[in-house]
Amino acid sequence: MKKFISILCFILFTNLSFGQIPIRKAGNLYELNDLWKRDSASVKQLINKFDLNITKLDTVQFFKQFDLNKKLHNERTHTTYIYTLNKKTNKVTMQSVVDEGVKPRLDKYVMIFCFDDYTNKKIINIKVF
Repeated sequence: MKKFISILCFILFTNLSFGQIPIRKAGNLYELNDLWKRDSASVKQLINKFDLNITKLDTVQFFKQFDLNKKLHNERTHTTYIYTLNKKTNKVTMQSVVDEGVKPRLDKYVMIFCFDDYTNKKIINIKVF
């Protein structure tokens, strides 16, 4: 019972004082033209590694087309190709991950974006829906 009360008090005090905690930006998210300007070599490396042909696919923007983005993520099977750069060691890893959705993959849409955090990683994702 003491543990429960301690946890409950911790949650209450954390929630009450949350307004005092400053919210800081964790990094930059960029896509499309900005991504090509900043990291075209990395994107090309990822495309070449997995032999992707995305030229005939329609692009989906992460925020500007959020409803379509959400619908595709929630319903469709998609493959995510991930390029990760550890900025401290300059080590690059690349992998692909299949996310099984309720509906099959369309091979119609592509979403390409990069999250460059302020600590030590830059992650480029290419998602094919």
